[in-house]
Amino acid sequence: MSHTLQWNANRFERTARAVSWTVTAYDDHERQVCATGSMQSADNARYWHEHWSGKHFVGRVELAELAIDITERFIAFGDLPAPGRSAELPELPAGAHRVSRHYRFTSGPAVLPTPEHVRRYYKWLTDGQGCPLPTTPHVDLARLRLLEVTVIHSARRLDLADLPS
Repeated sequence: MSHTLQWNANRFERTARAVSWTVTAYDDHERQVCATGSMQSADNARYWHEHWSGKHFVGRVELAELAIDITERFIAFGDLPAPGRSAELPELPAGAHRVSRHYRFTSGPAVLPTPEHVRRYYKWLTDGQGCPLPTTPHVDLARLRLLEVTVIHSARRLDLADLPS
């Protein structure tokens, strides 16, 4: 999946959208005959849709679009929920079936699942800055920024004509 993030200069956030497709074939009794994995190419989805549509034992072929929307935005350390409280998830948009939120710093692990993980990691970083051990990460704390990452998964059925060229 392509996760090319684009910055929105006015809101200090960046977004990405990754789209893939699946093709599922059913017999006349609505039993699944075959299902593809997630495909990033619309041409592959079109090929498999046409392939299964031509089989005499296939009653119908279903095409689904799967999308993952990622939004990263800078937040201040003080904007984290109070200790002991979990982060609030945004409401599910229409068509979405799962939403998650995690945090990350501009330097360090890609996923810090809770505000408590953020606090512990930041404390570990700051406590280790004066340590001469070679395993201690050296980070410019003045340039370290915190990002809140929201990931929304959605799926919808498509007609073959709705696939992009």
